[in-house]
Formats: sequence, C-alpha cells, structure tokens
Amino acid sequence: KQKDHGHGDATKPYCITMRAIFRFYIVVASVLWTAHSCSGKLFPRRTKLTWVNGIAHLPEHMSDPTFVISTIFGGVNVDYCHNPSSMTSESDYLGFVKDGIQASTHVMMGRLTPEVDLLVEHLRNALAQVGRNGRVIHIAHSQGSVITWLAAQRLKPEECKRIEIISFGGAATICTSEFPFARCINYYAVNDPILNVVPSAVKALKSGFSFGDGMQQEIIFLASRTGDPVTDHGLLNPTYLEALVWEGQRYQSLFLSPLGQMTSAAFVGPLSSTVTWFPNFAYEMTRRAVVAMVRILTLLWELVRVTFTRLLGKEERYDPIFLKTL
Repeated sequence: KQKDHGHGDATKPYCITMRAIFRFYIVVASVLWTAHSCSGKLFPRRTKLTWVNGIAHLPEHMSDPTFVISTIFGGVNVDYCHNPSSMTSESDYLGFVKDGIQASTHVMMGRLTPEVDLLVEHLRNALAQVGRNGRVIHIAHSQGSVITWLAAQRLKPEECKRIEIISFGGAATICTSEFPFARCINYYAVNDPILNVVPSAVKALKSGFSFGDGMQQEIIFLASRTGDPVTDHGLLNPTYLEALVWEGQRYQSLFLSPLGQMTSAAFVGPLSSTVTWFPNFAYEMTRRAVVAMVRILTLLWELVRVTFTRLLGKEERYDPIFLKTL
C-alpha cells in the first residue's frame, strides 16, 4: 500500500504539469480564435474605389465628383479614369455632339475605343493594389457604364470576381448573368432620358419585376427628386446622390474598420459639412464616430474577458438542476 501511495505521489506532479500544458494550449487556441474573429471587423479586406465619368467631362470637371465620392465613402482615396471629351470648353456644343455620337457607337456597335483600353488598364492596376484577397469598387456613370461594359469583355473571370460595379444612369446595364463580377447594381431614375437607349432596363421597368431572368434584381429604379429628366441624370444631383449615399453607407459598414470610421468622422466630418446638398452629413459622421468607438471598446473587452476567463480556468459551467420529487 505504501508503494502504491508513493507511486501516486510521483505521478501527481506529472498530471498537474500535463493539465497546465493542456490548459495553456486551450488558452492560446482561444486567443487566436478570438483574435481571428475580431480581425475581420477591426481589419477588413483591402479595397480600392474607382470611377469613370460620362460625356462632356473636361479634366477640371473630375476633381469635384472625386471629392464628393471620397467624402461619402468615408474619406478613402478615390482614383478616377477620365473618359475624355471632344469639348474644348463648357460652351463647345459641337464637341458635345461629337461626344454623343461616340457614345452611340459604343452602345449600338460595341465599338472598342482607346477609352476602353484605358479603363481595362485602370481596373487591373487597382486590382494589383488591393492584392488577391482585395476588392475593387468601381462606380460608372452614363457613358462610363457602357465603357465599363466593353472593358468587362476584356477582363478575365478571376479579375471580375474581385470587382463590384455600381452604375448610375448607365448607357448599358452590367449584370452578373453576363459577367462574373462580385456584385452589380444599376440605378436608374424613372424619368432618366438614358432609358431610351437601354432596352434591358426599359424591359425591367415595364415588367414591374413580375418576371425576368435574374437580371432585374440588379436594376433599381429611383423616384425623381427634382421632376426634371435632365437634372435627374446628373450623378451629383439629388436623385442619384441619394443612392450614392446609400452605397457609401454600405461600403463603410462592410469595408471600413471601426477605427477607420472614427478617424473618418474626426477628420472628414468638418469637410463633409461643405457638401451643402446633404446638410446632415457632419452630424451623421459624428454619430458614427461614437458608434465606432463603442464597437472598438466592445471588441477589445471581449478579447480580454475571454482570454483571462480561460487562463484562470473559470469558464462558465451550466450544472443541471435536479428536482426533488416528494
């Protein structure tokens, strides 16, 4: 009996050591798993925002829309691909007509022009910047949408899968049934004159979404905010601007970390107040700063709590309750 007792004493430190090692590995695995689950929220995938314009845009016309898009999407950098115009000034009506003729050749004949080659190169450069796991968010307006549609024909399927397309008043609808993009959304004002040259969008509008081949879910019609068809076609006018704000909110919730949202509110908020057509923007950014701060603190507290709880071996246990019967 004494030998057995002595043997038990000898194995006791060994058991304690193995238990400590086992608990250590559990704690390490727990910390890694918690960090992994939190990292997706604190450090989202890399993204790049790009946009391409429609007709009648001189180089000096690109800075204002780029600034507005950047502000709405949380102050991230936005690269534009300039679709050049034949206009030499804002009063060059002959150049405007030439732009319209060129756009019609894109729509009617699918003509590949240097603008298409430039956009293909632009998108591939953006993909290289975000890496294999990143995402490119590409915004297209008016003729820029049909140029994007033509460029998509030259992109590889694996390249399309890392690109999201957001089209406003596009001269062509871009849908995942035709190209394997990660996401496609086409916004149209119901009275946008561009609908006269986009049969697929007109079909979706007339059908009332009662039937279709899956493409209709990627076409969204917007009620006019101005009542003027020409005004509604503008990217930064109220109708499309409202949808652009929706997309900006979606982008920030998916791809901008809480820390990034807080930084955006702190530094971009004062600038956003200059966007006079969206007067509550500064207030909204301030509100998001508070929400982002709370989210960060919550994630950090959860990480610390789980780590210390498992390190001290005080995991929550649920003991069954036995009812005594009389």
